Amino acid sequence: MVETAMNDDFSQLVTNYFKNDYRERGKIKWQGYFLSDHTALLNSDNEKRHQVTERLPRMSLGDIKQSLDDAALSYSYVIVQLDQQSKDGQMADNIIGTVNGYSDRGVVVNQQHILFETIRAVRIQ
Repeated sequence: MVETAMNDDFSQLVTNYFKNDYRERGKIKWQGYFLSDHTALLNSDNEKRHQVTERLPRMSLGDIKQSLDDAALSYSYVIVQLDQQSKDGQMADNIIGTVNGYSDRGVVVNQQHILFETIRAVRIQ
């Protein structure tokens, strides 16, 4: 009987604590669970979202093909800027990689086929 009274007192104490004294810390409590990799990914995503692509000067088709040929021969990385922009005037993201091959209408950079007529400029890194 004494043990039951002690259990009831303890239950009452716990119930009373959660009802009157306990304060939920909310978001602060969970911040310790974020891994550094997850935080780094969130920061990287935020930077990417706010990054503005620099508008490169328009190149002629002959200069574009010559730059791509030079990069293919030297196994250099290239930055290919497409002649596309959003409604608010921001350029599409640049395509960065090596020249993987050619077709009669375009070039393959970083496993992506790009038509010559859509290329604005090429820069060799």
